[in-house]
Amino acid sequence: MNYLRKTLYIVVVALISPLCMSAQTLPFQQKTLSPRERVNDLVGRMTLNEKIYMLQSDFFYRGCERLGIPCLETADGPLGVASWGLKGRATAFPSQLSLAASWNRDLAYRIGAIYAKEWKARGIQVFYGPGVNIYRSSKDSRNFEYMGEDPYLASEMAVPFIQGIQQNGILATVKHFVANDQEFDRYHVSSEVSERALQEIYYPPFKAAIQRAGVGAIMMGYNLVNGVYCAQNKQLMSDVLRRKWGFQGTIMSDWGATHSTLESVRAGLDMELGTFDYLNQRQLLPLIKFGAIKTSEIDSMVTHILLPCFRLGLFDKPVSRDLSVPTYNEEANQAAYEEACEGIILLKNNEGILPLKSPSSIAVIGPNANPNVVSDNCYDVKGCSYGGGGSSKVNPWYVVTDLEGIKKAFPQAQVSYHEGVSNAYKRRLFSNSVFTTSQGKRGLQACYVSLVDSGKVSTGTRSINQIDKQIDFRWEEGASAVRSLGAAYQVEWKGVIASERNDSILIFVDAQGGYRLDVDGSTVIDKRHSQTFANQWVKIPSRKGRKHTVCLTYWNRNCHPAEIRMGWDYAHAVDYSEALDLARKADCVVFCGGLDASLEFEGTDRSFELPYGQDALIQALIKANPRTIVAMHGGGAMDMSAWIDKVPALLHMLYPGQEGGTALGQILSGKVNPSAKLPFTMERKWEDSPACGNYDETRMLRKVFYREGIYVGYRGYERKGIKPLFAFGHGLSYTTFAYDNLSLVVTDKKKGMVKVAFDITNTGRQDGAEVVQLYVHDPVAMVDRPYKELKNFAKVFLKAGETRHVEMLLRDDAFKYYHPKRHAWVLEHGKFDILVGASSADVRLRGSIKL
Repeated sequence: MNYLRKTLYIVVVALISPLCMSAQTLPFQQKTLSPRERVNDLVGRMTLNEKIYMLQSDFFYRGCERLGIPCLETADGPLGVASWGLKGRATAFPSQLSLAASWNRDLAYRIGAIYAKEWKARGIQVFYGPGVNIYRSSKDSRNFEYMGEDPYLASEMAVPFIQGIQQNGILATVKHFVANDQEFDRYHVSSEVSERALQEIYYPPFKAAIQRAGVGAIMMGYNLVNGVYCAQNKQLMSDVLRRKWGFQGTIMSDWGATHSTLESVRAGLDMELGTFDYLNQRQLLPLIKFGAIKTSEIDSMVTHILLPCFRLGLFDKPVSRDLSVPTYNEEANQAAYEEACEGIILLKNNEGILPLKSPSSIAVIGPNANPNVVSDNCYDVKGCSYGGGGSSKVNPWYVVTDLEGIKKAFPQAQVSYHEGVSNAYKRRLFSNSVFTTSQGKRGLQACYVSLVDSGKVSTGTRSINQIDKQIDFRWEEGASAVRSLGAAYQVEWKGVIASERNDSILIFVDAQGGYRLDVDGSTVIDKRHSQTFANQWVKIPSRKGRKHTVCLTYWNRNCHPAEIRMGWDYAHAVDYSEALDLARKADCVVFCGGLDASLEFEGTDRSFELPYGQDALIQALIKANPRTIVAMHGGGAMDMSAWIDKVPALLHMLYPGQEGGTALGQILSGKVNPSAKLPFTMERKWEDSPACGNYDETRMLRKVFYREGIYVGYRGYERKGIKPLFAFGHGLSYTTFAYDNLSLVVTDKKKGMVKVAFDITNTGRQDGAEVVQLYVHDPVAMVDRPYKELKNFAKVFLKAGETRHVEMLLRDDAFKYYHPKRHAWVLEHGKFDILVGASSADVRLRGSIKL
């Protein structure tokens, strides 16, 4: 009997204990305690397995069900709540590069706060953003997710954006630390960069996010830095983030970017994102058992994950969606519109052609004017022009196209439309072009063989011989098609193109990796040493009945993804006649072109050249109608050299979000006065870029050498004496501004504090905003320094005829440089020049001070 009673007692206690524990308030549940005290108590109550469980994440921060700690949902979001891991629609905001183009700190805070509402409305607590990598090269396909080429501008825009997110209860994650500045071979390439360049160019936005914005999490880059993967780089995580900058939040890998267990833990990684291969029980428990990893290290990792969550109160409120905020949010739609208005840059406006003055007819031409809409009113994200592609993609509630926005802005005008040339033109050729083998079979004879380190064909390795119907391949690492060939391989395709018209033939090749194209026994394209994205085309004279032999050879040298595509068409297949006819009959033409999400997306670099056909079409439109205005979409600079000197007006829309068309229409009509400025330099040709030759030469070494050092963007152009197409900070308005009465006062000599004051006047007839930029020049220094560096700015809104007195403060760090031998920031005493202007190339006021 006693035995039965004891057994019953044990069962009852087991059943009611969790209820009793949940009924009483444990220390980690008490809001009166500090976040640190609460975390320490919680970690002390967790089992080792529960702690290890928290170290892995996909789209959730894992919780602890036994102790009542819920999972926290996460989402990517450089352009709004991304569709990865989340079904449903959301507001599609302009790109973060567009936000940077506004140069408006107040707007950045407001957009951050609106982002927080978007996350709350869907029950998401963690935001994977913002991205603050530096716009080092125009070929990086994720530039649209970042905040420009200048570390000061990126810092100043990221800080209020993060504050807007976190002060409204959502955890932000700044990414990708650090020098993750290219997409080609991003999983394996090592960014070889000097300490000074890291300190002066690549670190500052991350440091500001930690020390000024209090960001809760850091995401490490895919790449290696100076030979060590970011996610197991002790110098980056333990020395810089933790010890030097005092970061106490979560350090996570990017998706699948963890490469080790012991090395990652010792280096300072807290969370493995995406994969579950390393920070798991199977890997960690034996290392803990044998003393290689201490349980205190696991405790620290869990503490780093939990601490920012407690600081933001994420466990003190329901984690389900906030029903007070609608998922379809008119406030968010309005914010997206206002952000688009402040992010569209007027680059050229000869003879005041803009704003358009009551045109009776407008011909809207171009592939980005009216992107395809697919079934169920869901917009085709792959080919969209409102945002770039990849993990940032948003499935919007609606999109106002450029065509729709122009029609709304000019209700009295007759608006006609023609695509002109499709951005999907080559994509269709790659999947549909007809080739035959020498035996007359459909396709090309393909031979896949392994390569040794020297780049020669490996002996003793079996080759793959097959017929490929088309050449339209993207091989990820370990793809079955090439898995048996090893990391380096060569593919040779041989086939025949049979012409059925009296017309020349155009052959197109797009690739990441080296290739050579031979036609009729002669080499017509030779890019065998290319290791970045290279798209080329060649025109071959032909006639009806002619058969051309083609041989395409491709080399992949240890890089991923591997991409190669080839297609062909007749030279006169693209017909511009209808578009040109519309242009001739219209008062003016608006060409909407550039890039889209099918051309600029995560995981692959993009070309500097425009998609095929756009250059020729723009030139033809200008001849047909000299009043041709060009509006470009895309995440940065692109080649405009063929027509830029002929076109009277040019706008860069970047990626303007769901309300981009509305904003464009309002700017064209003059109802909105453009105020955006370039957050990057636009080169006239790729060879002008400071990154050219220092970006796309990884080859067998799998290293990219940052030889330009601190001379990124405008710093590099000025050093090389090259005038860019459009300077950093350039952007026009429909009004004009005058700068006067510069005053420089050293307010604190010991601390190097300087007050810069001046007057700015709107001298035009229209209200507008000017972005005033303040640069510092050090005439004499112990080390080589850039001619000028941005150190402050202000966006000043002025009514027509209004004058405002502007004061800006320069602190001592505005005059410092990083000394590579002393490993410290140095402020040299002496003379400094203060330059105030409308862009890096348009200085209006100059003065000097002594410190």
